[in-house]
Amino acid sequence: MAADKNNRTGRLWFNAKGDAETETYVITLWPYRSLSLKGFRIFMAVLASLMSLIATGFFLLGAWPVIGFLGAEILIVWFAFKMNYRAGQLVEKVEITPAYVQITRTNWRGNETQTCLDSPWVHAELLEEQEHRPKLFLRAHAQQMEIGSFMPPVEKNALAKALNDALMRVRYDKGAPA
Repeated sequence: MAADKNNRTGRLWFNAKGDAETETYVITLWPYRSLSLKGFRIFMAVLASLMSLIATGFFLLGAWPVIGFLGAEILIVWFAFKMNYRAGQLVEKVEITPAYVQITRTNWRGNETQTCLDSPWVHAELLEEQEHRPKLFLRAHAQQMEIGSFMPPVEKNALAKALNDALMRVRYDKGAPA
């Protein structure tokens, strides 16, 4: 999965065509994180250095109790980033076969939930209920499943097209030679 996250296309999803005989497409989705782990470490080092300089100034002025608050500020920023990175470990995998579409969600704890939809009736649909916040659904009759809720709106449009293309290929390429 690490190789998927480091793709060079800049997309927040990765499409891998499976075996030609089984006609399987797997699309993996993950949240975008603009700050890498190395960048986070550099940011925290710069923040800690800056807070140390400020703390030294307050100490020299005789306001030494402020040092504790500056230390608490560093811990709060560190905790907020850690929680954000933990939430960013969500992964959604959409497996498209001629018989079914399986959506597997893995949260930051590693717990998986799976939903299966009948493939002949599934289609991707982009609904714009709120301005600038479209929702992407996989629908099969009355069943629907929202996917990619963490993705930016620009990526959802391209993903909906890729999903519908993959669904059409597995439905209509059955008789085509590989």
